[in-house]
Amino acid sequence: MKKKFLLSIFMVAVLAASSVIPAYGASGPGRPENAVPNGVTQEQWDRLNDVTIEFDELSDLVRYFNPGMLNTTDTIYDSLDNQRYIHEEMNRYIMDLKDKADELKDSGATDTAEGMDQYMILSMTVKGMKTSAEKMGRSLDYLNRSNSSVQSNISRAAKNYTYYANQVMISYNSALANRTTLQKVAELSNSALEVQKLSVKQGVSTEAAVLSAQKEVLSAQSSLLKLDNTIDSLRRSLCLMTGYSEEAVPAIGGLPELDPITVSAIDLEADTAKAIGNNYNLISKRHTTSNHSTTGMKDKEARDSEGEQNVAITMQSYYQAILQAKSTYEAACISYEKAILEKEKSDYSIKIGLLSKISYMQAQMSYFEAESEKQNAYDSLYQAYDTYQWAVNGIIMTSEQ
Repeated sequence: MKKKFLLSIFMVAVLAASSVIPAYGASGPGRPENAVPNGVTQEQWDRLNDVTIEFDELSDLVRYFNPGMLNTTDTIYDSLDNQRYIHEEMNRYIMDLKDKADELKDSGATDTAEGMDQYMILSMTVKGMKTSAEKMGRSLDYLNRSNSSVQSNISRAAKNYTYYANQVMISYNSALANRTTLQKVAELSNSALEVQKLSVKQGVSTEAAVLSAQKEVLSAQSSLLKLDNTIDSLRRSLCLMTGYSEEAVPAIGGLPELDPITVSAIDLEADTAKAIGNNYNLISKRHTTSNHSTTGMKDKEARDSEGEQNVAITMQSYYQAILQAKSTYEAACISYEKAILEKEKSDYSIKIGLLSKISYMQAQMSYFEAESEKQNAYDSLYQAYDTYQWAVNGIIMTSEQ
């Protein structure tokens, strides 16, 4: 039986990196000292702190508890605070210089050449610094807006972290489903081994058949151990990504049910237009200057056009991946329905004595394999759909990001 779960190459890198992210933030989910953030209801906050990780909670868990996200947000806001402090100090200094200039004028010191020189220097310094302070003030006002580059960077970071958390949770659920099936196969392998041993004693089987059955048992046990290690790594990574401490053991929910009508209703053309408009890399490139020269403007237009074409090509490939995954899932569902009928048939046959125990176990294994293939196919479909939706919202993970 194939043991598959959704863990791509980039996810391996994520798992490796997540193991060295430092603990950050004063508190995590499930801790009573957490204060309810602005804009969040008590009911929503209680749900985030119920020591259960649900798929639809990942974006909020990342936003409020992910160590890297908290670090990124604090760094950005600390930088803004520093700029505000400098702006305030600059305004105070301007006022001090202006007061000194006024004192010179009021005292009559400007009647002398030396006094006038001092007054002019102070006045010009005040004027220059006031222009700089006003420019900095306008910049701070912009940075505080909801559509500013600061908020865009925070939003992008949150989406990136949530994207990876989604991928880990999908892989975790896929691996967990495989474990259920593999556990059943291991149990059946042990039973098959006992049957073979009994058959040898009865003279209806051979030692070679027993050895073969023992190999199956060892193989199932080895696969189960490897899968358990993978599941544990995925669980710990997901906990870290959602801000849980190392000693916490939150329950992890399953994947949402994907409505087939929603998948069939995908509008690739409209979604591609949204993806081009929302893509963070393209937005950043659009804001780059063209040096206001004809050549520079043409080069910028060419780069923008190439970037948009690349997004369109990516959206097409993501859409095709959904169609392929949907087809595979539908085929797996049909195979699973057939496996149910075969299982019912084998259940009846062994009940009336028309099927040997070994043949019955083999039929059971076929059923469990079909069940696992169906779940894997669904997880692949959901992952393809999720990746597509992230692209629509501006997040396309490439080697350049």
